[in-house]
Amino acid sequence: MLVNWRIKINFFLLQKSSVVGDLDKNFKIIEKSFKKCVSNDCDFFLTTELFLTGYPPQDLILRNDFLKKVQIYKKKIKALTKNKKSILLLNIPEKNNDKIFNTLFLFKNGSTVYKKTKSILPNYGVFDEKRYFYVKKSNVPDFEYKNKKIRFLICEELWSENLMIKSKKNINYLICINASPYEINKYDMRKKIAARNAKFFKTNVIYLNYIGCQDELVFDGGSFAMNKKAEIIYQSDFFKESEKIINIERIENKKIPKINYDKQSQIYFALIRSLQNYMKNNNFKKSIIGLSGGIDSALCLMIAVDALKSENVKCFYLPTIYNSKKSQRDAYELAKNLNVEIDTISIEMLRKKINSELNPFFQNKPKDVTEENIQSRLRGLLLMSISNKFNSLLITTGNKSELAIGYSTLYGDMCGGFSLIKDLYKTQVSELSKWRNTTVPDFCSLKIKGLIPESIILKEPSAELKLNQKDEDSLPKYSVLDKILELIIDKNYDLQSIKKYGFNEKLIKKIWNMLKNAEFKRYQSAIGPKISSMSFDKDRRFPITNKFKI
Repeated sequence: MLVNWRIKINFFLLQKSSVVGDLDKNFKIIEKSFKKCVSNDCDFFLTTELFLTGYPPQDLILRNDFLKKVQIYKKKIKALTKNKKSILLLNIPEKNNDKIFNTLFLFKNGSTVYKKTKSILPNYGVFDEKRYFYVKKSNVPDFEYKNKKIRFLICEELWSENLMIKSKKNINYLICINASPYEINKYDMRKKIAARNAKFFKTNVIYLNYIGCQDELVFDGGSFAMNKKAEIIYQSDFFKESEKIINIERIENKKIPKINYDKQSQIYFALIRSLQNYMKNNNFKKSIIGLSGGIDSALCLMIAVDALKSENVKCFYLPTIYNSKKSQRDAYELAKNLNVEIDTISIEMLRKKINSELNPFFQNKPKDVTEENIQSRLRGLLLMSISNKFNSLLITTGNKSELAIGYSTLYGDMCGGFSLIKDLYKTQVSELSKWRNTTVPDFCSLKIKGLIPESIILKEPSAELKLNQKDEDSLPKYSVLDKILELIIDKNYDLQSIKKYGFNEKLIKKIWNMLKNAEFKRYQSAIGPKISSMSFDKDRRFPITNKFKI
């Protein structure tokens, strides 16, 4: 990594993962990487937004004991720069007169040489920064170094057109540190915003983004540098840690070819990284999955094996008389293809026993969804018991379509610690499964195509909780359902706007009511990776008691 560049300013970009609350581990990452920065005679060592605390630290920020420990590590990090030429950037929550600010520091030779606070606080989607931080109204001058003016921004500040217009134009570098979560097409949005600033200020832009996962959030990295013409001149990897030294003047006329990112590949990588990080950071080594012979559990198993390797995943098939032999064959063929251990636990006797115990209380009422849900809850009970006994993470396999309309059983198939595909509509599940069957990504443990049996991909969806049951007996086709759900959930469209797409008003209202009435289930669902702009964890916040009619 030896650098012998004569040209002016060398930036060391730290695109690494930190862990929320693990200040010591995060400090050691900074310490180790800063030594590399110094040994390569770099001018600046750049870290991402709130790297020391991990992102987002949420209500840890409101604890005085946490903030005091942050200050202890701030002093340690400042001390790293003593007798060093490199300037270290650190961004932390800092309390001042009972107010907490999102504060950026530059340390050099054991001293603070620059300080600013975040002036634009995001308060939408997954962001709640106004809950934690205050804003100072005073303007902070740009940092001058080697006769160059450098402007430092913290994430949301780059997106503010109002802040851009009000700012002085005479700058040589614009450096934005970020903790921007992944979602489909988010990278294109980042590039567009960075390009707007590069052209407006006629300056070079460095966009440094956080990488890693925190609960449902996935941070994809993908840091980049852009010249004054808004051309990408440096691009880091997505979903991979990196340390990179860049010199803008040296590369500013070397536009790199446009990179066409495969959407399915990015979704798949995001799901893999999310599962890997959640397992590691929450002390799980093994996972279990209930296989049904359907496409949802098949995709979940495929992702789990690609993420964790076959020996760390075990599956179970839990049939009743309503499960077809074909489903069992498909489940076993999939497990064999993936080299995963599978066991069958019949729940038929338990189903009969519970029904007979409940019959006196049901007073000869006709059978309905109650009896169907008993099967699902038995599976949840048994799988959670195995999870509990062996400290294995139970991966729940419900998709976004099912979760949206309540086509799931509370304390049944919703049981589990991690809901791997909860932000994928059914049609997306099908697309991703077909993609994995024809593609072998380099980040997967199994370098083989066609592992999901074609019979699973082509099978009509069915919960198999009664004879000859099909999802479309009670639901519209998923191609129709998912489009309406997308317009209601992701786009937040009203009835008239949705009708313009050619959908029947009665059907739209039916789906709205199903969505509304299932809110109580979603409040109790396991977390899972966010890959859309409107996931069911923190993005969308609707009341459970809700009489609004679309």
